[in-house]
Amino acid sequence: MARGDQRERASRKQVARLLLWIVLVLATASPLTDPSLVQAELTVPPGPLAAEWGVAIDPIQCPVARTGTPRASCLARVPADQEAIAPDGTWWRLRFADSAHAADWVARLFRSPSIRALEPAVRLSYQWMPGDPLVARQDWLRVADFPNAWDDTIGRVDVVVAVIDSGVAASHPDLAGKLLPGYDYLHRDSEPDDEVGHGTAVAGIIAAAADGEGISGGAPGVRLLPLKVGDQSGASSLLIAEAIYGAIERGAQVINLSLGADTPSATLERAIEQAYDQGIVVVAAAGNTPDAVTFPASYPEVIAVGGATADGKRLASFSSRLTRVDLIAPAENVLTTSWDGQEPGWEPRTGTSFAAPIVSAAAALVRSIAPDSSVEWVRQALRETAQPLDPPGQPGAGSGLLSASGAVERAVLRRFAQAWQRADLPVAAGQATRSWLWGPSAFAVGREPYAETHAGTRAVAYFDKARLELTDPDKPPSDPWSVTSGLLAKELITGLEQVGDATFVPRQPAAVPVAGDPDDQNGPTYATLAAVLGAPPSGEGETIVQTIDRAGQVGSDERLAQYDVRAGPLVPETGHRIASVFWDFLQQEDVVYEAGGFTTDRLFWPLFAVTGFPITEAYWTRAKVGGIERDVLVQCFERRCLTYTPDNPPGWRVELGNVGQHYYRWRYGTVPTGPVTNDPVALAPVDGGGRG
Repeated sequence: MARGDQRERASRKQVARLLLWIVLVLATASPLTDPSLVQAELTVPPGPLAAEWGVAIDPIQCPVARTGTPRASCLARVPADQEAIAPDGTWWRLRFADSAHAADWVARLFRSPSIRALEPAVRLSYQWMPGDPLVARQDWLRVADFPNAWDDTIGRVDVVVAVIDSGVAASHPDLAGKLLPGYDYLHRDSEPDDEVGHGTAVAGIIAAAADGEGISGGAPGVRLLPLKVGDQSGASSLLIAEAIYGAIERGAQVINLSLGADTPSATLERAIEQAYDQGIVVVAAAGNTPDAVTFPASYPEVIAVGGATADGKRLASFSSRLTRVDLIAPAENVLTTSWDGQEPGWEPRTGTSFAAPIVSAAAALVRSIAPDSSVEWVRQALRETAQPLDPPGQPGAGSGLLSASGAVERAVLRRFAQAWQRADLPVAAGQATRSWLWGPSAFAVGREPYAETHAGTRAVAYFDKARLELTDPDKPPSDPWSVTSGLLAKELITGLEQVGDATFVPRQPAAVPVAGDPDDQNGPTYATLAAVLGAPPSGEGETIVQTIDRAGQVGSDERLAQYDVRAGPLVPETGHRIASVFWDFLQQEDVVYEAGGFTTDRLFWPLFAVTGFPITEAYWTRAKVGGIERDVLVQCFERRCLTYTPDNPPGWRVELGNVGQHYYRWRYGTVPTGPVTNDPVALAPVDGGGRG
């Protein structure tokens, strides 16, 4: 074999398995359509790349004309702009007028013997780290582990952090687009200019823009509310208290207080209590005198922040050992925005004043993902994920060094816990007698590739019966689509592993039994069902007696009419009817957990949010269940497969199949055993509305 042919074969193999995310297309009207492609979906990527495709041709079957503009003979009739990508003419770029033309012609090209590969143009994202030139010198970002936190969020634009300080330089290029209209309580005007530079330094640590200039803040996506209360001589506790009330009125979710005194103030304490009661996180510096107590950090409602050395390994020599401290953050040589009254700049700062805004930034990220969390929940997330110093328990070190990524992961797990607890907490607590919707606990939690996220990955949690995924953390927990469960059943049947909204890795359909015991040899596998995806719907009200076996043989058994299961409503989106037992199951009301308590409500709402639409008809099969061969009715939906076993006790006759286990085995090989340390179920119950 020639070396060029070896490279081509190796390249094609690598393309098929690793690099190319090929969208297979189904076009039933095309004469080139292969019936085996009934498992694939007619899908083109959305957006400007939808009409742009890459095509690999066979140069022997598809000669390329070299005179004038190069042309591939097998592409001559394709109505698209064509450009050779590879110099040897084996790869071509096709740009269609629109996605509709692309879908039609790609379907035709797919079966042509002259075409070796097809793929849509894929939008590659710049792997997200701020491109600001000074980020490499921001050791505090890495010490507090902000880059990993940014995989989930850089902060939502509607999260507001109030900087109650000496003002903020509105003209600083790293802050100009980050500031909301503020107020100067010192001079009683709407221009909180910074006369000292302290507030500007604090603001940059929290949210300096990730815009290719200067530095990046820990939460560059959030906005800042500058409230000026002091000058070179410091700030009055009365003005600070007034500014806290102003922050409450202006909708701040986090307040940063990088100031302190050794004398308490009842006025200031009352204002902080009001902020706390309104669910606002107040973060304060622990102070720069080792043997002194600092206020307001010592008030119990405040998250108090001590100072660590630049490398985060030790407590800073100047940080207070007497103030009550929740956790610490770097307080030495913290590179941030600077302002001398005339020129903006960037310079390192030292002091607990600059450790506090690092924690404020992390709190803002937590609130971006968990906007309904209470102050105490945020405090707990920060403390329990902090890294203890060596030795642990040092006075003034609190729980240890801030881990921004750990706190954000805790917020993500909270979102998973909220999705799990509505249906399955009543089962776990003995308040409902039914089968699990998700499962008793997660067996794997981590990240998986997903093209449309800014980091290229998303957080996932696998349960026995499904996978929970947080693709868009910016959606509020109240949105029923904020945490989704993936089209796992569809992927298992079609063999298309979804790694983006319209991006798939082609694999083999899963040879895993859909129902019954894992070692069952009779019932259908997911691969079996690929052949019946296009089967016509049963007649409405018709008694279901059709059967299917492991080989995909569809038959009829009148004996099964005894169970009186009928074809129910037709779902127009997919053209399949839902079996009556499954329809009743989806319509049921039962005990759920909502608003901090158990109540009775619709178990499935929105109706198809958990299951997706049906993609097969319902079929009876004989499957081994608990070691005994039984009659089992099976119907697969996009996200789940439902089973009906008449022999089971009433609460377990209709069950959601173990799609989560099946999918994990198909994708990774082996399902982990034993508990996971980051199981979201351990956080439940989680109450919204700032209660937990």
